[in-house]
Amino acid sequence: MVQEWCPACTGGVRLGAFHCGRGLRQSRKSRTAAQTNFLYNLEGRYQQTLEGRALTHINPLGTPLRRGVKMVLGSDNLPIGPLYGVYVAVTRKAESGTAHAREEEDVSRMAALAMYTREAAYLSFDEDNRGTITPGKFADLVVLDRNLLTVPEEEILATRVDLTLVDGKVLYRR
Repeated sequence: MVQEWCPACTGGVRLGAFHCGRGLRQSRKSRTAAQTNFLYNLEGRYQQTLEGRALTHINPLGTPLRRGVKMVLGSDNLPIGPLYGVYVAVTRKAESGTAHAREEEDVSRMAALAMYTREAAYLSFDEDNRGTITPGKFADLVVLDRNLLTVPEEEILATRVDLTLVDGKVLYRR
């Protein structure tokens, strides 16, 4: 599969891999979207269907990043959102409190935030307009009630959104 995708990764085409296996994640030319928040609330389902390394290393981040793969995080697992994805990316902990392959697959808080912002904007060809707080870009951002880079891990999930701006317009205020 990697051999088929890699030639297509040239000429301005940016590919995302969704629900793909290990081979594509090993390709430096790929960008891979992961749903780390699945680990948080679907751990029981994973335990019923997976075992061994397949279970403990579900939705890996650290290994692909070390191999040069650009990772993007998403949050299509309702009702939980991006803060759960950040929490799992950083702690590798499921709702049970079990940490899955933390030493190998966790990432820094800054890396997790970049995967939701800068890296996601690049994957969708929006890096000139979105993804970072930079003059001239759309003001798409959230203001949180605490600093995700410094709070204790266990407080990440208690974080609340105070304000949401999209294109500079307030869409939500707590």
